[in-house]
Amino acid sequence: MVVYGGVSPEHDVAVVTAWQVMHALKKAGFEVMPVYISKNGSWYLGDDKFLDSKSYQNSKKLLRGAKEIILSPEAERGVLQKGLWNFGMTENQPDVIFPVVHGRGGEDGTLQGLFEMSGIPYVGCGVTASAVKIDKYLAKIIAKSVGIDVLKDTLVIKGEKMSVAEKKSIKFPVMVKPVGLGSSIGLSRVEKERGLEDALEVAFCYDRRVMIEEALSDFAEVNISIMGNGPYELSMTERPVASGEVLSFSDKYEGQTKQKGMAGAKRLIPADQKPEVIKKIEKFTVDYFRAIGGKGIARIDFMVSKSGKIFFNEINTMPGSLAFYLWAASGVTFEELVTRLVNFA
Repeated sequence: MVVYGGVSPEHDVAVVTAWQVMHALKKAGFEVMPVYISKNGSWYLGDDKFLDSKSYQNSKKLLRGAKEIILSPEAERGVLQKGLWNFGMTENQPDVIFPVVHGRGGEDGTLQGLFEMSGIPYVGCGVTASAVKIDKYLAKIIAKSVGIDVLKDTLVIKGEKMSVAEKKSIKFPVMVKPVGLGSSIGLSRVEKERGLEDALEVAFCYDRRVMIEEALSDFAEVNISIMGNGPYELSMTERPVASGEVLSFSDKYEGQTKQKGMAGAKRLIPADQKPEVIKKIEKFTVDYFRAIGGKGIARIDFMVSKSGKIFFNEINTMPGSLAFYLWAASGVTFEELVTRLVNFA
C-alpha cells in the first residue's frame, strides 16, 4: 500500500515521488494499492488511474468514485472503507505500507506512529528519526553531538521579539528557514538587515518557528543517500547545481520536467570534492543515521566550505524521488531500490 500526497505544502512533490515509486513497484512485480491523501486530509483508495500522473491535473475527476478509507489504529483491523453508517474492513489488506508523504503530517513521525499502532510493517524511518528530520533546529543539535560542525543560528518564534543581543549576534548574509519544512519552500537568502523582516514574514507563513542561519558565500552542497536498517549502505555523492546562490524549489523539481521530480535537477555525480572530504562525509552520514535510529532510506545534505570544512545542512527521511538517481549511479535500479526497501520493512 503506497500512502502519498498529504496536507503539507510539499503535497505535489510527494505525488511525483509516489508516481515514480508505484511504477517501480509494479515493474518489480508487486501488487500496488494506491492510497491518496488529499490536501484536506481525506484518504482515498485508488485504482489504475491513480498511477497516471496526468490524472492529478483534475482532482475532482480523479476522486470521483474513489473509496474513502481510514487506517485503523487497532492492530489487525487494517484498512477500513467508509460506509453509510460507519467504516468496515475492505476486501484487500496491505502486507507492507510504503509512505511517500513529504513534510508535516507524514515525514514527521505522525504517520509512522499510526503505522506502529496498526501493526503493519512500513518502509522508512520510525517515529523518532522522522520527528528529528522535520525539526531543522533539533537536527542540528544532534549533528553537533556526534561531532559534525553546524552553522551558527538563531531560533525565532512567531509572536516573540528577538532580544537586542540576538539581533546584534546576527551577521549577514543569512538564510531564513521554516524549521519544519523542506523542498526549499519558504527559504530566503538575506544579504542585509533591511531584508530580514520580509524574509521572516514569508517563513512564518509556513511555520511558527523559523531559523536564521549564517550563510556561506563560497561553498559546495554535497548530498549522499544511506540505506538499510544497520549495517548501512552508502550511495554515490552528488553536488547539485543551482541556478543562483540558493538551490531553489525550481532547481530541485522543475529543472527539466515535473514528472522527473528530484531526478530532473542538475547535478554532478560523484561530487567534485577531494577524496578525504568524501570519506569524512560518508563517516558523518553513518554516525548521524545510527544516532537517530534511522532505517530504510534517507538523504543527508552537507555544505563544504572553500577551505574544505564540512557542515551539516539537513536530513530527509523520505527524500524526493527516493534519491534513486544517487543509487542508479552506484548500479542500483529503481526497481531494485524499492524492492530492498520493502524487504527492510
